[in-house]
Amino acid sequence: MASPAATTRTVALGDVIDLERYPVDGSDAPRRRALVEYCRAALAFEGACQLPGFLRPGAVEALVAEALEKRDRSHRTDDVHNVYFERIAEADPDDAAGLLEHSSKNAIAWDLIGADSPLRIAYESEALTRFIGDALSMSEFHRYADPFGAASLMLFGPGDELGWHFDRSPFAVTVMLQPPLAGGEYQYHHHLRSESDENPAGVLGALRGTQAGRITLPSEPGTLSMFRGHHSLHRVTPVSGERVRINAVLAYSATPGDKLNGLTQELFYGRRSD
Repeated sequence: MASPAATTRTVALGDVIDLERYPVDGSDAPRRRALVEYCRAALAFEGACQLPGFLRPGAVEALVAEALEKRDRSHRTDDVHNVYFERIAEADPDDAAGLLEHSSKNAIAWDLIGADSPLRIAYESEALTRFIGDALSMSEFHRYADPFGAASLMLFGPGDELGWHFDRSPFAVTVMLQPPLAGGEYQYHHHLRSESDENPAGVLGALRGTQAGRITLPSEPGTLSMFRGHHSLHRVTPVSGERVRINAVLAYSATPGDKLNGLTQELFYGRRSD
């Protein structure tokens, strides 16, 4: 008698996200409301919200394995820039805009992420999209339509870092998957500039290490982080040791169908979709 065909269980959102601790799916509406309020308060108070243990350990392990397996298909960037992510011709130690910063990493693009990857299950979830939009107080909130940059895996090897910079977008959403043995710390100065005041003296002080108020976030695997980096100067310190720092970046926009332009796609992922 023929044996029954093998069946594969569909990966559910609860297999990836700890929904008992973080009921982003609305299964516990009062606790979801409390979680949204907590995130909003944390973002307002210090510009960042961290949810440790957001991804289940098995999902974290699977994503680390996927990132290492696909490392040879990643695109490497290694560049110098100023804090505004502009290339400059000549350094000026007395001007924040004239100081050189170094950034280097490898990126695994969205179109390389597996169909059953925990990253794809989480990112394509309407429940997670609605939750993050609510936590960020966004009335319009959509997943990115970019074929490379919608959600991606970032790898930082020895010496890799993100130099001090301000984000051009109003928020960033990341998940820590594997911290390095040393270095690779996420540091920032909350609200160092504003729409009305670029605060060049404070920015210069932060770059020189004399500005008070530098914050270092914990790097626990499975932690979801929401960060407002447009006005908060931030960096990832150089990685030390052989263990790769790995995190996932989830991209969203207030505009439906939004995506990177061809030049930016080529810069970060080595390919263009146009």
